[in-house]
Amino acid sequence: MEALELLAQIHRGKCWPSVDKISPCEEACPLHTDVPSYVIAITQGKFKEALAVIKQTNPFPSICGRVCHHPCEEECNRALVDRPVAIQWLKRVVADYELDGDVEKPAPVERTKREKIAIIGSGPAGLTAAYDLVRQGYGVAVYEASPVAGGMLATGIPDFILPKEIVQAEINYIKDLGVEIKTNTAISRDLTLDDLPKQGFKAMLLATGAQKSAELPIPGTDLENVVYALPLLQQVKLGDKVALRGKVAVIGGGNVAMDAARVAVRLGAKEVHVACLELRRGMPAFAWEIEAAERDGVKIHPALAPQRFRARDGKRVAVIDFRRVASTQPDSEGRITWTLMEGPGTEYAMDVDAVIVAIGQIPDLSYADGAGLNISARRSFVVAPDTLATNVPGIFAAGDAVRMPGTVVESIAAGHEAATSIHRYLQGQDLREGRAPIAKEVLKIKPEMIPGFLIRKDRWEMASLVPQDAVRCFREVKLGYTQWQGIEEAKRCLNCRMCANCVFERGQICFETATRLL
Repeated sequence: MEALELLAQIHRGKCWPSVDKISPCEEACPLHTDVPSYVIAITQGKFKEALAVIKQTNPFPSICGRVCHHPCEEECNRALVDRPVAIQWLKRVVADYELDGDVEKPAPVERTKREKIAIIGSGPAGLTAAYDLVRQGYGVAVYEASPVAGGMLATGIPDFILPKEIVQAEINYIKDLGVEIKTNTAISRDLTLDDLPKQGFKAMLLATGAQKSAELPIPGTDLENVVYALPLLQQVKLGDKVALRGKVAVIGGGNVAMDAARVAVRLGAKEVHVACLELRRGMPAFAWEIEAAERDGVKIHPALAPQRFRARDGKRVAVIDFRRVASTQPDSEGRITWTLMEGPGTEYAMDVDAVIVAIGQIPDLSYADGAGLNISARRSFVVAPDTLATNVPGIFAAGDAVRMPGTVVESIAAGHEAATSIHRYLQGQDLREGRAPIAKEVLKIKPEMIPGFLIRKDRWEMASLVPQDAVRCFREVKLGYTQWQGIEEAKRCLNCRMCANCVFERGQICFETATRLL
């Protein structure tokens, strides 16, 4: 269905075609997804149409319905009435509708262009670029070193947050379109970047993410039972037998540290403690990730800097020596630096049975050695920020291999940009022309504009496993909305892009809006 026909079916009203402003949720979304259209479609029970709107910009609606950091909700005008619309969870409702088999499997896209494109890495950036390019008629092959496709989606995010079946289903959709994905194929081990042009590939995208754990430079990291978070998460996600006992400490305050801590609880640890440099309010993990860890019984210890790991028998870690942190600040490259407290009472020791180090991830670009690519001091690819082109013609890079740490939806956005550049490169077009976004007025509502006739109606909370059951298994914790709950939650949307002039500026309301909001 064509985009205009689709939107006409959803909106119907005569005011829609004349709207030339955008809602704050659209502006905040890194993909600029047409949030109002798919939410309004849900209010009408048009899940298939809502999904079609989402997939215009997002090939991973079910994944993003679970792990997106939802900046759209932070800008939602509904917060001036009661609470933001649950935009992320509504995306999951329509995505799960597809997974339940109510949406047809896509047919392969006809190959209309002779050029072939190689994409290195099958994370969200690489697969998004593949999704765009195959729909434009190109031949696309994706190379993945791991035994499964998906990058960190498939090997790093625990099943209780993002089940592997969900990831595989959305990857299968991309494969059904005609994208070839070659797993267990590592560049530098099985073939080189130089081999790909010889095999007929006319352009390459390097989207290998940040799959390597940053090392902690203190004494004792070589002791037994000191492990790094990414390998541990990958082992668990891929089904390897792993067990943890006793008291486990996680070093780090980011989302990966929270995931590792929650995994440790489920692997049998009696106690799990997270120690980080930052104060609680400055921790890099999302607030809801920290809250989820605490619901699982994890204890947070802010403002602690590890100094060394010690053993009592000479082999196995038993103690972590900390110093208390006075302050933290970013350096010129965005890395955190810190100042330690001085004087008595600033040292702290924690007895442990195991340690998980989760202080960040870095790209492993060793496969690109000798390719002549410019690499930054932080070991990421140097690209033109507006086109993602490297210094080598025909080679582009995107995602966490360029800019890190990034989120899933930011990597998807980078994949779109890379695909646009690759298409233009192959067609001999200017890479930069017309890339700057067209400025549109954002409809921000002021508190004094809220009419008194709007009914306050809090958002639907999502059903979840109770904590005492959740920590005993790797089942998905959040259970999702029913379709009926999704429709009721969608009705809370103010549709401010279309209704702001009437409802908020003139205090008038049409029948269709009234049936939703009153």
